[in-house]
Amino acid sequence: MSPTRRELLGWGALALGGAAVAACSSTGSSSAPSPSSTGDVNDAQSLAALALWTAQEGANAGSYGIGGALVENASGRVLQTMPNRVFKSLHPSVAETSGSTFVQDPTAHGERQLMSWYLANRDALSLPAPEQLTVVTTLDPCLMCASSIMSAGVNVGVIAPDDYSGVNYDNSVAFTDLPEPLRGMAKATFGYYAVDGVRAFSGSDRIAYASGKVDKDTYQQCADLYNTSAANVRGSRSQADTPPDKLTNPAKNTAAVDLVRAFEVVYPEAFRVAIPDGRRPTRAVYEALVDLVRATPGATNAVAFLDPFGNLITAAADQQNVNRLSTAFALCTRAYAQTRYALVNSPGTAALARQSVTNPTFGTFVFLVAPDPFTPEGMFDYGAYGSTMGTAASPYIPSAFQYYELPEGASERALQDVVLPLPPLYSTNIKIQPQRVVT
Repeated sequence: MSPTRRELLGWGALALGGAAVAACSSTGSSSAPSPSSTGDVNDAQSLAALALWTAQEGANAGSYGIGGALVENASGRVLQTMPNRVFKSLHPSVAETSGSTFVQDPTAHGERQLMSWYLANRDALSLPAPEQLTVVTTLDPCLMCASSIMSAGVNVGVIAPDDYSGVNYDNSVAFTDLPEPLRGMAKATFGYYAVDGVRAFSGSDRIAYASGKVDKDTYQQCADLYNTSAANVRGSRSQADTPPDKLTNPAKNTAAVDLVRAFEVVYPEAFRVAIPDGRRPTRAVYEALVDLVRATPGATNAVAFLDPFGNLITAAADQQNVNRLSTAFALCTRAYAQTRYALVNSPGTAALARQSVTNPTFGTFVFLVAPDPFTPEGMFDYGAYGSTMGTAASPYIPSAFQYYELPEGASERALQDVVLPLPPLYSTNIKIQPQRVVT
């Protein structure tokens, strides 16, 4: 029996490469036609066409061309569709210097949005139980999206592969790089549609229209659309971020008062804590997180974001008592990105924001309690961190992912062992490295 990637990593012999959907890549672009129905579907091909059309909406808006639909298995009724909305167009007056689009929410992947919508509306709209539903997605879900789907308990029908960030990146449908019980959850709920002339069905037959097939052309368009849109996003972002050695400290710039006030709207204590080194959290950061948990009903965790100057810019406590995908990290990274986007998108603050408000890869996220990777919600945070960063942090050591306390029953070694063998985006590009705060 061949060794698993987890075993190879244990021996220190990792050697992986590849790009998303490499087997399907194309230099051409696609324009998905409107499906015959966006309200009901009756076969796998119709599902795929609907997902592709939704993904095209994301690409047309300047984000990644990935999309999904939430459907009822028994009837084919479409409950909701969501495209990727990570990137959003900028005001024409700032686009020349900032690119045409900018990150407005790193967690706004189609599948994650569908699961948040489902959890928020299940009772009010009397939606079916999760096991009676399927999320059909154009691309194998990333770690964040896969974890959000497992948290909600919905089935997943996948059209095109992703050999870089997808949880089934090796196309084995074994999910050996996920720890239990997540591996078992994925095996029970993830299915990969048969594609004419390309592959047979694999995975769970619980998904909607599991016995159907997807046309090769639709499969190819799903892959092409993602690759083309990803290239466009990279081109748009090429001028957007100022390197840390050229940034100015907004806390010491009297002209940056509007920036400070913008962050105070989402976190009233913004800029009240400043430490000498943004990569070396102190007791003051810990106390700020503890105070935030105490002040937030039902909260059990909090996350702060420190900029390279050591300013505690924003922080959030979890609201999982309201929606279990409202983790502290998701709320923190979303608040930071949306505030930063608003500042970069405004002609009055755009230049100063680009000069003062950093890309997250140059800052530090500090958890009061590290996410538990043996739960869907904990692994969701690791995936959301990966989606936030997109590339390795700079500098890499000390880590940009730090925590004060361990989750119950876990050790520092256990966190490292679980994170190390994740799909290539997380393990070999971003190189997620959970590090306990050195006190």
